[in-house]
Amino acid sequence: MELPAGTEGGVITNPQEEGAIQQLIGFRGAIEIDTQMGHGFIITDHGTLIAAYFKDMSGSFRGKVALDHMNLVQSDDTGYRQTFTLRSYNDDEFLKAVSICDEEGLGLSGEKTGYMKQQLPDLLDETKLKKILSLPGVVAISAFFEGFSVQSMGDADFEHVAALAEDLLRAGTKITREMEIGNLDQLILETASNKLIIAPCGDLFLCVFTLKDAQLGLVRMAIKNLQSVQEANS
Repeated sequence: MELPAGTEGGVITNPQEEGAIQQLIGFRGAIEIDTQMGHGFIITDHGTLIAAYFKDMSGSFRGKVALDHMNLVQSDDTGYRQTFTLRSYNDDEFLKAVSICDEEGLGLSGEKTGYMKQQLPDLLDETKLKKILSLPGVVAISAFFEGFSVQSMGDADFEHVAALAEDLLRAGTKITREMEIGNLDQLILETASNKLIIAPCGDLFLCVFTLKDAQLGLVRMAIKNLQSVQEANS
């Protein structure tokens, strides 16, 4: 199967890096995906997934099954190894690609994944984020969405923080659900040198990284205020 060549739209070597999700959301064309496990492609129309194909040592996969195999690609000791090569399509190229995918049985019927949404959720008030960052002991602050950092301030490896915070958030949510103690409001991880606070905030999640001597009460109050603003605006 040979898709239209399209126009080269760049290469993303770390799909989780800040800014990558915005680039993918507005993209129309083919995204060639190379991983340490295999390779394939996705056809997308401004965030809506149209078709997918993936091939690895176990075989070739089409449609949703191909997406499932892409999502199974895990990080090894050196981190995620994924490369996205973007090839944008004009109207004629896009229609031709869709026709080829239909013939090959690669269609997805408009399904979406965490990488590409039709639109990002509403971003947080930047002024209030800066206010939290200015509090004593606060080192960095990041708002993340499905493991992607979409807003960040301060000094930290935001992509790494977002991915780890997502894992921590899932664990905390599972605990509150199984213990039947209500919805997760704030999750605090404290060590001898630092503190990490994770909190739902509208459609996003907020992650605040502080030094050990940060005034936790002030930070939590500022987060509560931001949560209230987001709830009022939703």
